[in-house]
Order: sequence, then structure tokens, then C-alpha cells
Amino acid sequence: MAVGQFDLASVYYEKALFDQSQQIDSMNADVYRLMANELLYKKIRCQKYLKRFEDAWQTAQRFNLNEPNDTLHYKLRYEVALAGYLSQHYGEAHGQILQTRFYIRDSTLFSGLDVLEILTLNELDRWAESKELFKQYAARNQLNIDTEELYRFLKKKPKSPEKAQLLSFIMPGVGQMYAGFPKEGLVSVGLQTLALGFGVYHVWHRYYLIGFFTGAGMFQAFYFGGARRAELMAEETNRKRKAKNNQRIRMTLIESENKKGK
Repeated sequence: MAVGQFDLASVYYEKALFDQSQQIDSMNADVYRLMANELLYKKIRCQKYLKRFEDAWQTAQRFNLNEPNDTLHYKLRYEVALAGYLSQHYGEAHGQILQTRFYIRDSTLFSGLDVLEILTLNELDRWAESKELFKQYAARNQLNIDTEELYRFLKKKPKSPEKAQLLSFIMPGVGQMYAGFPKEGLVSVGLQTLALGFGVYHVWHRYYLIGFFTGAGMFQAFYFGGARRAELMAEETNRKRKAKNNQRIRMTLIESENKKGK
């Protein structure tokens, strides 16, 4: 690991764990627990360097958390929560954070836990809880940050996919415009108008089969497809907004943590 061969180091840590398990009968239980947890901890570090976050999450499940020492206990639980966050198991990560606060008696160890919990709550769309925790974090660290300004996006309601689809059914193109894609809304209106015009033109000239089957078929495809597209666009807009807001908060936290470290 010291020379950056994280993949090979990960294999050797696993081998050391296996070798140690063969000697468990001759070892003190506490010593075995400490050694096994330390090897797992180092293996997780390798997996994080390799950005194998799902593997790190699976490895973290192997920790023996029956650790009486608060400092070591916190270290292990924090690592489980961090691996959960990095591997996008946000619900499990937040559950582990709550367990950490419950089981660890020494609350002075929680300084790094607030940052991880804020980020996890954001991913879970629990923005109100995130805002309240950020206020406490800023006050505790005497940060000159306007929390109301940082979370001003909460005043703007997310787009409703169901509403976007309904609007497109009522008036083609309006759902896309509501979702934040006015150009695509105009294109949708244009395509449906052309399809409808194509059908009417051929029916008017007594080409009934072409008019009904081709024209009506194209119009139906554009009509229902446009409504479904509007729903997806609303979801996409919400995803982009969430990512943008999360990034602002994440960068603010990173900047404040970097200042604390100096």
C-alpha cells in the first residue's frame, strides 16, 4: 500500500485475514478482534483508493463492532457509514450514522460525523433536516456562512412529473415547457401538428387508409410519446437541481473543513 499497489495490497490483507483465522484457537479473542478489524480497515482504504466503493461497503460489513474503546469503535462505525455513502447506500449509511451517535458515549468524537450526515441527508432529499444540522455545524465551528442563502433552493418546489405528463395530455408541448425544456415543447407541438395535418390532408383527398392509419398513427405516437417525455424531463430537471444544490453544499463543507485543518 505504501508504494501505491493497492490492488495487490488488498489481496495480501485478505490473505493475512485468512491466515489469522486459522490461528484463532490459539489467540486471545480481544487481540484477534483488534487485528482483524485493523486488517479490514486497511483493506477498505485500498478499495477506496481504487474507487471500488461497493467492495469497500461489503468489506465494512465484516467489522466486529463489539469494541469497548470509544475511539476505535467510532473509527469503525464511521468507516462503515462512509463506505455506505460512497457506494450510494444512503439509507444504510444514515442508519449507521444514527447508530454511531447512539452507541458512542464520547460525543467529542463526532466532529467529522456532521459533515457526512449532512451529505447523506442531501442524497436522501431530506433537505430540511440537512439545513438544521448545517446550522448547528456552522454555529459549532463559528463559520460565517449564511445558511438561509445556502439553502434558498428549498423555496422552489421540485417539478412534478405527473403534472408535466398531465399538461402534455391537455395541451401538447406545455408539459415539456413546464419541465424546463421550452424548445422541446415547441418541437413536440410541431411534430404533432404535422402528423395531424398529414392525416387531415389525406382524408380530405379521400386517401382514407393513409390518412387514418399513417396520419393518426403518427399523431398518437407523438402525443403519448410527448407526454411520457415530459414526465422524464421533469424528473431530469429535479435530478439536475438536486446535483447542483448538493454540489454547492458539498463544496462549502469541503472549504470549511480545509480551513479547520490549516
